[in-house]
Amino acid sequence: MALEFTTVSWSIKQMLRMIERETITFDYPIQRAEGQWKGNQSSLLMDSLSRNYPIPALYFVGDKEEILVEKKGKQVPEKIVIRSCLDGKQRLTNIRSFIIGEFSLDTNLKDVKVDGIDYELAGKTFDELDEVIQDLILSRTLLTYTIDGELVTDEEIEDLLYRLNNGTPMTLQQKSKALMGIEWASTINKLGNHPFIHELAAFSKTQLRTEGHITALVQTMMMLDKGFEYKNVTQSVISEYMQSFRTDSESKMELLEKVRGAMDYLTNVLTRKESTLLRKIHFPMVLMTAIDAQEQNIEHDQFAEWMMYFKEAIKPQQEQTIIEEYDVPTNYREFMGSGSTDKSKAIGRLNEMKRHMKEYVKIYFGVKQS
Repeated sequence: MALEFTTVSWSIKQMLRMIERETITFDYPIQRAEGQWKGNQSSLLMDSLSRNYPIPALYFVGDKEEILVEKKGKQVPEKIVIRSCLDGKQRLTNIRSFIIGEFSLDTNLKDVKVDGIDYELAGKTFDELDEVIQDLILSRTLLTYTIDGELVTDEEIEDLLYRLNNGTPMTLQQKSKALMGIEWASTINKLGNHPFIHELAAFSKTQLRTEGHITALVQTMMMLDKGFEYKNVTQSVISEYMQSFRTDSESKMELLEKVRGAMDYLTNVLTRKESTLLRKIHFPMVLMTAIDAQEQNIEHDQFAEWMMYFKEAIKPQQEQTIIEEYDVPTNYREFMGSGSTDKSKAIGRLNEMKRHMKEYVKIYFGVKQS
């Protein structure tokens, strides 16, 4: 069945009001996070608005909600449409950010001519622009397409988003999240918002923006999943794994809960951000080692002591400062470096980290292996 859209053009001023009233939202599960644009992309958009250049259309999914409004002194029910942004989030959020003063324009922008008069843009915030340019930006209309959420399936929405982004620099991981399904994308997003990720792990701002933390979480699940034969731990294979979630929901949920439990455990182990062992390359291995530790009933402080020891043990010998002699040696570094996404290297890191942890707690804490 062909999809049917409602087409409306709204001014930027109207759309900002809708955002404030939350009748336009940006929390659709398979949407990318804010902050995807780099460099002067935001400034170029404002420059385009000022010069009356065409701006690509925006796409929404509309859902009706009933609210109470006051009419003639009485509270009466009224249905309104809440529009969840499918495509155009970066444009709208950057426009809003500029108008509320969160950034200034690039200093290399040229003046814009309006009715024969030149107006300066370079280096200015919205409030610093001439009123003529402010009015011009606020009055610009943007074309929107809204599809009725009651008349479209999740699969059709996923397919639409995939097609809309197929020609833009959306990462492979972000495209794959669209194909894993709305319900699973929402679940994975929630897992990615775990405090452990943002307060204790060592993901950079760029990795968080491009959802590298989601990749690391899914890699952990993939390596735990005995029902999936993976060739390596590259992004393409992880993305292939993500597409299997719809057909194997029950076992995937069990794996997800194991990963969540490992992050809960590690949140009690660590007191500050771990910048070495919780880098992306080591992150899945630490989580899977923590799962083993939970099964062995290893105390939080025991695991914390092992982490400190292991972190020092995997440094190059000339950089080791805390521990002079290692009763539990490790060859973990052999599985790092070139080819680290090979399956043999990934499994090598995992097995060696788990072996070292178990050996350490056996020697120092007398923990017997079950």
